Amino acid sequence: MTVVVKIGGEAVESRRVRRNVAKQIVRLSRSGNKVVVVHGGGKMLTRVLADMGISTHFRDGLRVTDAPTRDVALMVLAGMVNKQWVAEIETQGERAIGLCGSDGGLMEARKLMMRAGRRVKALGFVGKPGKVNPAILEIAFEHGMIPVVASMAPGPRGEYFNINADDFAAALANALHADRLIYLTESGGVWDVQRKRLPEVRVGEIEDLIEKGVVRDGMIPKLRSCAQVIEGGVGEIDIISSSAPAGLLQILESRGRAGTRIVR
Repeated sequence: MTVVVKIGGEAVESRRVRRNVAKQIVRLSRSGNKVVVVHGGGKMLTRVLADMGISTHFRDGLRVTDAPTRDVALMVLAGMVNKQWVAEIETQGERAIGLCGSDGGLMEARKLMMRAGRRVKALGFVGKPGKVNPAILEIAFEHGMIPVVASMAPGPRGEYFNINADDFAAALANALHADRLIYLTESGGVWDVQRKRLPEVRVGEIEDLIEKGVVRDGMIPKLRSCAQVIEGGVGEIDIISSSAPAGLLQILESRGRAGTRIVR
């Protein structure tokens, strides 16, 4: 089974949670699964930017990224966060390799443009997935390594773009024809206005949930990515808590359900 696991929230911030998730990833890999880890790191990036005197702005859940912000993002995501995860997995006894979109021509970014009525607004160096060549991931699998991928990729001219990690993971899942895509989040799923977790969301319900305000902030691009992934052929997507002691193993080994499942 090929599984793409997108990691964010507590799994990036907390050493305890990171170690627990790494143990589960290693167990999945040793069980014969091909596992790709895609990570964010937005909170750490915001802190480092603040320490450097660079302000942070968001639009529709996406970080507005000027050139200085982009350069710091490359340092934090492809550097600090990525290498933390590689080290954590290797501490558990499995080999890992840290990558971003430029390595092995894994992904080419396209500039993301936002429409506001008749106007088109750029978010700076914010990209979206373009062409994906998963050959470097297959090489890693052949050599018994777990790829750990930061969501940065170069455009056609070689300039780096910051790509929403949910979109990045979705693009890799489609390119690999993955069996499962799993998002590890602090929220642990999609919640309604009464703070009740939705065990299942159908693709056709997503825009209605956004319009009604049930889905907000960073969950907006996440669910839109889910819709694109399912349309691309990946059958099952789960949004689960990153802090659950055995959340990954529960849904993959026992076929149980935790968090929210996105279905066609």
